[in-house]
Amino acid sequence: MIVVTATLLFMMLLFAPIYLKAEVVLYIEKLSAYISVKFGILRVFGEEIDLAGSKLHCEGTVNADVEIKTIDRKSSVDLLKCITVEKLYLSVLNNTAKLNIRYAIAQNTLLALATATACNLFHCQFFSECIGTTGEDRICAKTLINFSVAELSFCLLKQGVRKWKTCRSKK
Repeated sequence: MIVVTATLLFMMLLFAPIYLKAEVVLYIEKLSAYISVKFGILRVFGEEIDLAGSKLHCEGTVNADVEIKTIDRKSSVDLLKCITVEKLYLSVLNNTAKLNIRYAIAQNTLLALATATACNLFHCQFFSECIGTTGEDRICAKTLINFSVAELSFCLLKQGVRKWKTCRSKK
């Protein structure tokens, strides 16, 4: 009886969803971004990324310079498959001093169409808005995502096997 209970608890923890809150702020003029990921009130990841030539300068949780050419796009696609987006809140902030009214109307129309399309295609809550601001132009996104430990483990194992095979074939 104890073994069955322990096995059930282990399986529940393995397949239970883990919820994370991600926040992304894109600064258009500076070509930089700020990414923050929280688990409840604990900050798991916080990174400020700047584009410097052909490198991404990362400062925060990971302090490194990453060549854009060396980023493996296949592995990121696999990781995105194991993540489920529950809610997405998108806010576009425009500087009202530089804003053309035609551009603002077109932006509001396109964002409303994108929101309606996203709500119809995907099974998540999607909110969007365009706001005038006195600061610099930026795009803010907040999202609630979930994943299970089993899905993430399988995805990382698959990615490791793929890299092991490519390293082995190069020798």
